[in-house]
Amino acid sequence: MTRLEHQVRRAQHRLWMNRWLNRASWSVTAAVAVFAAVVMVQRLYDYVIPLQWVSLGMLGTALLASVVWCVMQRESAELAAARLDEAAGLRERISSGRFCIDSNDPFAQAVVADANRVSTDLSVRQHIRFALPQPLGLGAAALVVMGLMFLIPVGVLADEGADAPKQQSLALQQTKVAVKKRLEDLIKVAQTNPALEDLKVDLQKMRDEPLSKLQRPDAIRHEALKKIDNLADAVDKKRTDPKYESVNEFRKMMRGLQLPQKADTPTRKLNKALAQGDFKTAREEIQAIKEQLATLKSDEDKELVERLSKQLDELAKQLQKISVDKQMMQKLQQAGIKKEDIERMLENLSKKDLDQIRKQLQDKGMSRQQTDKLAKQLQQRQLAGSTAKQLSRAMQQASQCNNPGQMGAAMMGLSQAADQMSDLEALESEMSQLESTLDSLGDAREDFSKPCPHCGEFG
Repeated sequence: MTRLEHQVRRAQHRLWMNRWLNRASWSVTAAVAVFAAVVMVQRLYDYVIPLQWVSLGMLGTALLASVVWCVMQRESAELAAARLDEAAGLRERISSGRFCIDSNDPFAQAVVADANRVSTDLSVRQHIRFALPQPLGLGAAALVVMGLMFLIPVGVLADEGADAPKQQSLALQQTKVAVKKRLEDLIKVAQTNPALEDLKVDLQKMRDEPLSKLQRPDAIRHEALKKIDNLADAVDKKRTDPKYESVNEFRKMMRGLQLPQKADTPTRKLNKALAQGDFKTAREEIQAIKEQLATLKSDEDKELVERLSKQLDELAKQLQKISVDKQMMQKLQQAGIKKEDIERMLENLSKKDLDQIRKQLQDKGMSRQQTDKLAKQLQQRQLAGSTAKQLSRAMQQASQCNNPGQMGAAMMGLSQAADQMSDLEALESEMSQLESTLDSLGDAREDFSKPCPHCGEFG
């Protein structure tokens, strides 16, 4: 590219910029004027209009229109050369040189050489300057007018007929009734769960805090949603308590129980119920064995008592064996925890022990998330293992039923085992109720998030 062509190109670009600034000013001014009209209508009639999005849309449209407008009317290279001649007082020397640039005629080449020489010392910036757009003043005035539109009181020309207040009042009352009914239903569901006993204060607040001060349906729904979210967080925290999770861990442990080979073995049904995690049936079978022992008094029943004692002893040994979580012990040993400390922790785990384990695992390079997960698993399995050991001890005590003078102790062992099954049943029931409560809270939240636009009710 010759010096002449370079200067013409620079002149062309500066002309384009001036044109675009002019077109952009006109476009933005028009957009501001239209937006001012939209604001005026919104304020006068209190219409629901997303002014922020409307303003962004109009601004984007104005800028796009200015670009298209400028491209359609942009100056050509010939016009840019003529403008440069005119501004610099060169009497068409630049435009003539550009016109003759492809000609082989000696006179034409002389014209081109002259144009190149002149272009060398020519400052395009000095002769074609950027100018303030003409409609800039109009744009400023439009901005002022738009600002004044926001001073118009809301709803000056809105329809204030008798029906509008009645409809608003009806929607408000219907929303209050619907929300109150839904909250009362939730409280009834939650109050039936013993696991939520310590949340009674929160439930009472949820019920007793008045909604009458709120005078807009959306505000009432928002407040109800906050109450539901707070209660759902509390219930979810309860549901993840290690004592509930340990029930599933205990059930997994029981899968390792071996069933007696003979179908007529006295403890076969009990073993099967435990292996299947059926705590209710296990409790009933323990109670049945207890009642059976109470009727075995003659010497003829001695053989049956011996068999029952042997089976209870074998069950106790199996429970003791599966109560030891070898996999967890191995993980903790790999983390550098001493074997005797692991055995103590699996017997009685304290908060101090958990903190120690987290620290040692993090020192080994584990992330916080990994250490918390392993600590939670240890809590669950320690509780499950403790339950299995207690059941093993109860069955070991019950196996003394064949020893003279030990029948009372054996019956007590069976009673303890039955009580353990009852406790597991209760925990399982509480877990189910917590899940049900969370489902109800989720349904309520979905209902509150989708109000009826006409009546203010939910559902």
